[in-house]
Amino acid sequence: MLIRKSAYRLLSVLIIFAVCALTIQCNSTAQDEKETKSDEHEEVELAVVMSQLQTHTHKFTLSVEAENYELASFYMHEMEESAETITEKVPTYEGYNIAELMGQYLEPQMESTEEALKEKDWNNVRQKTIKLVDSCNSCHGASDHGFVKITPGFDINPFNQDFSAPK
Repeated sequence: MLIRKSAYRLLSVLIIFAVCALTIQCNSTAQDEKETKSDEHEEVELAVVMSQLQTHTHKFTLSVEAENYELASFYMHEMEESAETITEKVPTYEGYNIAELMGQYLEPQMESTEEALKEKDWNNVRQKTIKLVDSCNSCHGASDHGFVKITPGFDINPFNQDFSAPK
């Protein structure tokens, strides 16, 4: 009788253990599927990632103005990552091929600016930075967003943007 009772207890414990393990496994699988689906359908707002690029560009410009190579290099890297995020996460927007436009306008200027930075020729870096910012504005014009006018940000404006109304 005692052996039979012990066997039932052991069997009960094993069943409870199996049910718990199965529940944990099912919840884990469901959570993994939910995360995968949310990653696949995660929408990124273009204005948000463009703002990140603009902020990094402004900080890059201020680093150039201070002739701080290490900081400028850091922000150049952040600019490149922001641009990559835009082309991967928001390749099209309102019918415009953003990835293609960035490849056409921004990427060549980023490469040119980065090469000048490596040489630590600060006057050349400033000139390349101005061209890089001009490429942003050209891209904005090509996508009917010319009203967003970015400035290099070498001055005291805390935002590297021209907020004046069109004349």
